[in-house]
Amino acid sequence: MARLVKQSLGQEVTRMLKRMIIDGELEPGQRLVEDRLAAELGISRTPLREALHRLEQEGLLQKRSAGGYVLRPFDAEEVEEAVQVRALLEARVAALAARRAGPDQVQALRANLAAFRAAAAGGDLARLAELNTEFHLLLRAAGGSMLLARLLDEIEGVVERIIRALVPLREAGEWSDHDHARIVAAIEAGDADGAAEAMRAHVLHGGEAVLDTLRQPDGGADAAPDAAPDAGPVRPPAGKTASKKQ
Repeated sequence: MARLVKQSLGQEVTRMLKRMIIDGELEPGQRLVEDRLAAELGISRTPLREALHRLEQEGLLQKRSAGGYVLRPFDAEEVEEAVQVRALLEARVAALAARRAGPDQVQALRANLAAFRAAAAGGDLARLAELNTEFHLLLRAAGGSMLLARLLDEIEGVVERIIRALVPLREAGEWSDHDHARIVAAIEAGDADGAAEAMRAHVLHGGEAVLDTLRQPDGGADAAPDAAPDAGPVRPPAGKTASKKQ
């Protein structure tokens, strides 16, 4: 009989660092030195090294010839490809949710929409980001596909880091509210095709906003101060912080 395998510390650190990158706690150009980062996170170098290597493989970090890692620069072609793939995966999740979501799950999505609108009306940017994360978590739970959740976890770092860096939150919050409402309405109606199309359009909406910025002459190098909320499903453990520029 197969046994459940507990998540390794290296996997936990990978998720934590990815969330720190997406949330902007690790800055573009910041050098990540193993000794310092391990000490600040209170872990040994072995799981940290595993996490850094994994994030390099996922395209979030690049190794420096002089030692250590830095965040990879934004690349319009790579972002466009990642957005297209994510749109396909997220659309499939939404279609499955339309077929499988129970009344309690639909109610949770409706509650999320109401809370999102209240946060937008109150200008609570941090809460908007949290609720967007929750929305995607709820959809993936309703879809019930561990494979899709794992694949999205692999790709989301590339897209989310850039969306949150380059698209102002207030702007994204307006169309995210509208898009989320369309997705939930289709799921509640059991309309798998409608849910898939609404989600695909939602993901491409954010991707197009990023690509427009990246293709401008300045390349969108400077991060927006109140970045977009389209965060993925993993939050870092409370109390964990990273250094600023080292």
